[in-house]
Amino acid sequence: MQALISDLLVYSRVGTQGKPFENVPFDAVLKNALANLKTSIDKAQATITADHLPEVMADPVQMVQLMQNLLSNALKFREGSPPVIHVSAARGKGERIFSVRDNGIGVPSGEKERIFEMFGRLHKDRFHGTGIGLATCKKIVERHGGRIWVESEQGKGSTFFFTIPVREGEKGG
Repeated sequence: MQALISDLLVYSRVGTQGKPFENVPFDAVLKNALANLKTSIDKAQATITADHLPEVMADPVQMVQLMQNLLSNALKFREGSPPVIHVSAARGKGERIFSVRDNGIGVPSGEKERIFEMFGRLHKDRFHGTGIGLATCKKIVERHGGRIWVESEQGKGSTFFFTIPVREGEKGG
């Protein structure tokens, strides 16, 4: 119950307690998210790699929350072998496209939208959680003017993508 209340508070505060956007180096965002998840990463014996990530105009606290949620799911939703996760980014037309790829259990094709809804959990019987993490990710990305989606094949892992628009004042814009 405490986890549910805590996650609901985080979700509700995305729009009301967001910080002003500033230049945020995503390498630092990833570093902070990895530090916050160190115990889970070590326990899962995960291998996490990343390309050099760009700077974006964003709320730095929410970017860490976003990455932490996506990485946490990649650590959690797996069977058998240790997690292998890769984070990368590419330039799109007027946006940065970030991806978090894993070797987890994947998402059935008919459920790819539902997992971003509040309480849209798929594996209640096998994995713990509140069903709020990906809804929070979606709300954060939308607050930043971006979009989020997943490409996945059940049993073969997932790649979660999100975009952050390039904004005036962004370094390397």
